[in-house]
Amino acid sequence: MNWDNIRNSPGIKNISSLATSKISGNAISAFFWLYLAGLLGQENYGELGYLIAIAGITSNIAQIGGEWVMAVYTAKGKEVQPVLYLISLISSGISAIILYAIFQNAGLSVYVIGFVIFNLVIAEIQGRKLYKTYAKFFVLQKIFFVLISLSLFQLIGAEGILLGYALSFIPFFKRMYISLKTKNYNFKFLKEKSGFIANNYSLDLTKSIKGQIDKLMIAPMLGFGILGNYYLGLQVVSMLSILPGVIFTYMLPQDASGKSTTKLRVFTILGSVILAMLGIFLAPILIPMVFPEYKESLSLIPILSISVIPATISSMYTSKFIGNEKSSYVLIGYIISIITLVSGILILVEIFEIMGLAIAYVLSISVQAIFLLVMNFIKRDSFGENNNE
Repeated sequence: MNWDNIRNSPGIKNISSLATSKISGNAISAFFWLYLAGLLGQENYGELGYLIAIAGITSNIAQIGGEWVMAVYTAKGKEVQPVLYLISLISSGISAIILYAIFQNAGLSVYVIGFVIFNLVIAEIQGRKLYKTYAKFFVLQKIFFVLISLSLFQLIGAEGILLGYALSFIPFFKRMYISLKTKNYNFKFLKEKSGFIANNYSLDLTKSIKGQIDKLMIAPMLGFGILGNYYLGLQVVSMLSILPGVIFTYMLPQDASGKSTTKLRVFTILGSVILAMLGIFLAPILIPMVFPEYKESLSLIPILSISVIPATISSMYTSKFIGNEKSSYVLIGYIISIITLVSGILILVEIFEIMGLAIAYVLSISVQAIFLLVMNFIKRDSFGENNNE
């Protein structure tokens, strides 16, 4: 085995570039969110999480076509960028106006437009396999988020955090503008692929609901204080999930191109077990030292950390199904997960109190992972993979 050839292979270089950016970018974001936990306190931190949940779901409603459609068809060499940008820009603008009419919060409205366009921009870059550009954009957005949010916090208080988050997306609109100038709006292709696009729209929406519905339920049920503790636990899980997220970003265009990613998938899942152990054993030691106010999170974080393993399994097989235009299975997995999460919160909180939140979260992700594993086994003969990894 020639280690020099392995080290210098394009795949390793691309993964290294993505890993460096994802780890550094997510570390910046994660540490900032942890800093905000101490800065804002439980109640305000929980309220911020609640507002972001609303903005997140609205953004995905507005994101017609979705980032995965952009990434997959760009990887396949299809000219879908201008029409996806145009439709999503219009829909996000309308959504932002409606959101402002309801909440009178400029940060929420700007966030919707910014999030939608930025997601499409980095999905296009991902699909083109421009991993270094992807890495640069990813890190810069996190830096802008921190700098703008802190500046606005000093000027207008807690509301400045969300507005700063929203404004951090704006500097990346240039790529959308360049694409729109071509005026190559291929509506015919969208019509031909309407089934896959509709599945992915449903998929994006259910993914967003799955990621946010727990916050929307916890706030009215248990209050912003408990939500703040739960949100802190999710930030710890987010930190543990950085590496699997890097691999997913690399794998999606590879799976879309028909290249085998089996070995990488197995190694990533094994790595997630080690990451989960770190959360289970280290977080209860560190959290009381750094966040003494968040006492309820001590019972949540060890349980939530277990979710890193099934979440990694889900992301690996999500990439495989999406890349092979079989998104309906991923959609079903998300729906099963949402049903499990909602029913789990309603039932388990009554039995285990706050720990029920963490148990419901882990169960919801586990059933999704099991479903995708089973479907992958059943449909294994339908994947046309090139075994040259």
